[in-house]
Formats: sequence, structure tokens, C-alpha cells
Amino acid sequence: MHQPDFSPRWFWTFAIVHLLLWTAVPFFTQANGPLDNVEMLNWGQQWQWGYPKHPPLPAWAAEAASYLPGDPVWSTYLLSQVCIVACFCAAWKMGRQFLTPGVALAAAVILEGSIYYNCTTPEFNNNIMAKACWALFILFAYYGIARGQVRHWAAAGVFLAAAILSKYDAALLLGATLLFSVCNRQARSCWKTPGPYVLTGVSLTLAAPHLWWLCTNDFVTLRYISARSSATHSWLNHLEHPAEFLIAQLGAIAVTLILATTMLGWRWRLRQIEPSAQLARSFVSWILLGPLALALGYSLLTGAHLRSMWGASMFTFTGVLLFAWFEFRADPALVRRTVYASALTGLLFALGLGTRNLVGDGMVNLPLRVDYPGQRLAAEIEHVWTQRTDQPLENLGGDWWLAANVNVYHPQRPAIAAEIDHDRPRWTEPNVWQTEGGVIVWELTAAGENYQAEIKRQYPNAEILPPVEFAWTKNHDRPPLRVGMAVVQPQTAPRIASPELPTRR
Repeated sequence: MHQPDFSPRWFWTFAIVHLLLWTAVPFFTQANGPLDNVEMLNWGQQWQWGYPKHPPLPAWAAEAASYLPGDPVWSTYLLSQVCIVACFCAAWKMGRQFLTPGVALAAAVILEGSIYYNCTTPEFNNNIMAKACWALFILFAYYGIARGQVRHWAAAGVFLAAAILSKYDAALLLGATLLFSVCNRQARSCWKTPGPYVLTGVSLTLAAPHLWWLCTNDFVTLRYISARSSATHSWLNHLEHPAEFLIAQLGAIAVTLILATTMLGWRWRLRQIEPSAQLARSFVSWILLGPLALALGYSLLTGAHLRSMWGASMFTFTGVLLFAWFEFRADPALVRRTVYASALTGLLFALGLGTRNLVGDGMVNLPLRVDYPGQRLAAEIEHVWTQRTDQPLENLGGDWWLAANVNVYHPQRPAIAAEIDHDRPRWTEPNVWQTEGGVIVWELTAAGENYQAEIKRQYPNAEILPPVEFAWTKNHDRPPLRVGMAVVQPQTAPRIASPELPTRR
């Protein structure tokens, strides 16, 4: 007798609970946006084809999400979890290609045990967006190879372009896919169909504007990556750095491997599968282990230091790979136990993150970014500006982190323009400060002795204000944040400034 398939209901319940939980935890426990979320919102506001560190898609997505009601930061928490749920969904759909529905469900939910899918996810950045794009490309590329339908190849092209527009480690994914299409006998036949050429055309068309931007901007993002991965030259780097990266990746998925033992047991045994499932198993193996092997090989040959989070996109199909290669017990009770254990694991990680956010600032020397008084700083900047002019505040400068927080929490979202500390952004007009004015902010403890003099030299009409102090959001025992401010008024009739300014918040 045919048994009803309840796994879709279980999967979507799990996915929705994950999305709500991991959106709510940072929303209720983080008083300020993390660095990457703030950076994405600052970049995305300008809608450029590229930015100094990364390709543009995550910044665009963050800015698009910011149109939801409320301050822009909470929407990045939601956006991040949408990306993670997309990864869960891709793993689940892939597992259903050759595993039973219950096992495919287990293969997806055990990802909850990996830090790449739980406590690191509230910090929305290029890794988060790339993770979802990788997963969806892999799923549709498999559909294209296995089913031969042009629409699947076109969808794979869209997500490959999205992966490239998220982070350049998509080159590892593309390399592994090409190797599989050449080395696997069944996959080689796809080159006799329009599919791969449709994928290539779609992905190149979508990625071309950014690639042109890259060429015309002196390959700035590639130089940033090179600087981040460079290390002191030593022959030991060729062994130490790949080993460190591999150990970090195993640590990141360690709890996922433990959750898998509910169905695999502690003594893993290779299993035989039907010939019809060989293509899917081979594809998942190549697409998961291939990028990892290419990254390790690159580090081995060059001695480059690979940061652990650069592996974040590689492991969406870990559960699928485990159940494809090793014998398991597909008892429905064990499947339910795996789902419950995965959900409990996610809850424990969420409680850990929430606890760190609430009390962790008192346990470290430097303040946490999520304890920053960004909203009060933005309110003070708005108060100072409106006292002096009726014109909207268009420009910010000075210390990037301070200015970026004002940008995010200020109702008018003023842009960070170039002055003193930073290279001029490509989107900044050369004379913007002379025509529109702006506010310069800096942290007194970090500024040099001649900082104010340099401001006056560059903007003789700048008004240097008395320092303002802000208490930290949670740890009031910490010495307050002391902020210097300078107002450069626009070339319009100014309003008389109030002689009294608050000196403490």
C-alpha cells in the first residue's frame, strides 16, 4: 500500500521556523547592525556595477530589501535567512532525485548543525549570497545534465552569473563543473546539445557589465582578494595554509557529521546504489569535493592563506553526499529523530548567539559592533544638521564606521563622500562638498593630532563642534564613545546655530 509523503510538510515547517528564528534572534538581541550588513547597505545605496572589495549583487540585494518597513538592518537579517532556506531547499530537491523522501529531508535539515548555516548567517555578506547562488546553480546544472531541458540550462546560467556577481570563488565551482562534464561519460553527452551553450550565453550576458567594470577599474576587487590571501613567504606556507583551511572546514561541518550518525550509525559503510542513481551521486561528489580540492591545490602550490569563511559555499550538499555513499537506516522514526535533533541544535546555536549579543560585550576588551550606538549617533547628526540649514543632509565623511552607521540609521540615508581619510569613491561628484556640504565624524581616540587642522585646511568654512559622548548600548561601564563632528554647510543661506550642544548621551 502506498504511504503518503509527509516530507514536504516537514521540510517547509523546518525551513520557516529556521527563517523566523534566525531573523528574530539578531533583531531582538543586536542593538546595531554588524559590520558586513552596514557595509552592504552603504554600497548598495549607490547601485554600482562593482565595489572596492567585492562584486555587486549582495549589496544590491541588501539595498532592495531595505525598502521593507523599518530600519534597513533588520531586512538584511531576513534576506540572509532567505538565502539559507534556498540552500536547504536545493539540498532537499537534490536529495529527492535519488534518495527516499525521508532521507532527502534528513540530508537537508542536518545542515542546521554547520556554523555556515546558523550562527554566522545574521551577518549578511557576499558569502551568504554566494552560498545560495552556488546551491541553486548546482541544482539546475544537474537538472540540465540529467533531463536535457533548455530551461534548466538557462536557469543554471542565471545562477552561475549570480554566483560570479556575488563572489569570485565561483571560479572554483565553474572549474569543478567543467571537469565533471568532461570526465563523466554520461555528462559528456550534454556537449552535443544546446544546453551548455545556453548556460554560457546567459551567464556571460548577465555578468558582462561587471566584468567590464572590473577591467575599467584596474581590477580593484582582484587586488583586494590578492592582498587578503597573501602571506609571508615561507615553504611551510605551502603545507600549513592548506592544512589550516581543511581543518577549519571540517570544524565548520563537524556537528552536521554528528547529526548524520543518527541514521548512518558510528561505523560508516559504503553502500551500493542503483545504476540510475550513479549520475546524481557522481555529480554531487564532484561538485562538493571538486571546489574544495581546487582551493586546497591552489593554496598548496602558491602558499596562499585561505580564510576559513571562503569555504562557506562548498557544503550545502554535505548531507546528500553522506547518504549517497554510506549505508543508512531509513526508519521513519530515525528520520523524525534527525529532524528533531537538527532543530534542537539550531535552537541551541541561536540561544548561544543571543546570549553572546546580550552579555558578551562585558567579556571582551573591545566593544562589539552589534553594541554600537549607531541610532543615537545618527539622531545627533540629524539634530546638529537641521539646526544649521533647511537643506537635506546629503554627504558624510570621516571615520568610515561612524559615517556608515549614520548612513544606515539616518532617515535620509546620506551617502559617504570622499574627504581626508579615504580614496574618492567612483560615485562621488568632485565638488559635492562645496555645493551640498555635509558632516564629518571621527572617533577622538583614533584620530591623529592634526585631524581637525586638516579638516579646516580642506574646508575653511567647516564648523568644528564640541565632542559628543555616547554610552555603549549594553555595557555602560565601558568608557563612552567620544565622537568629533564638523559641519560643512552647503552654499545656501545658513541658519544660526544653537550655542548649546549636548555633551553626553
